[in-house]
Amino acid sequence: MAAEGALHPPILAVPPVCPSIDGADCSAVEIRGSDGVRLRAWYFQPAARNGGAVIALHGVGASREQAAGLARLFLPAGYTVLAPDLRGHGESGGIATYGVLEAADVHRWADWLFRSPAVTRLYGIGESLGGSVLLQSLSLEPRFRAVIAESAYSDFPSIARERIGRLLPLGTGWLAGPVVFSGLTWARWRHGIDLRRASPVAAIGIDAVRKTHIPILLIHGLADNLTSPDNSRRIAAANSAVELWLVPGAEHTGAWITAPREFESRVPGWFAAH
Repeated sequence: MAAEGALHPPILAVPPVCPSIDGADCSAVEIRGSDGVRLRAWYFQPAARNGGAVIALHGVGASREQAAGLARLFLPAGYTVLAPDLRGHGESGGIATYGVLEAADVHRWADWLFRSPAVTRLYGIGESLGGSVLLQSLSLEPRFRAVIAESAYSDFPSIARERIGRLLPLGTGWLAGPVVFSGLTWARWRHGIDLRRASPVAAIGIDAVRKTHIPILLIHGLADNLTSPDNSRRIAAANSAVELWLVPGAEHTGAWITAPREFESRVPGWFAAH
């Protein structure tokens, strides 16, 4: 049950019409994953382009509608924005694999973007699941100029134990370990997905952060009670060039709400500097 719930998160309906954001043109686009799974996205194009494109990735149980909100930060500056539904979410097919397969999906979206002569620079931003997927994709997609991940998890088994442990009665947190172990075993046996590999830093995974030279900004709220700030601290410890912004009082993916002025300065500024 734990494994199936993770692999098949609730699917939110996607609005049938692209949102209108700052007068940008928006269209629904589609590609196929390496396994043939249909992947869908919204593609926003501002009237005046600066050559940069941003891939914006949503969190678990959400859809591209959530990520499209980030477009408001980038469209006025001339960036095109691609907001995909991660696999197992929205209108994309497949099951959620927490980066095991999604990392290659990001690479395919990057290929799609670079087929446009208007795109010369690539950036990425992701929230929660989207942030960790984005970081994992760095080993497969070296063309990113810079990326930002907010409230990312350091590895799937750890965040699963963390979240399940919070649901258990006081003094029974140790039960989270056996539950997660059985879920990981089921996912490998039933679906052929090794969720232990869903990590931007773990040795059993692709260890993308440790090996990359792409500038990374990590953002994490110190009041995050879904994905503890220790996750971003562990990711940052893997590469001395990673910049970590811990936001006092911010809950899960809540930095923009808690510190709007600094967020609206730091986030576009991180891309502009690279």
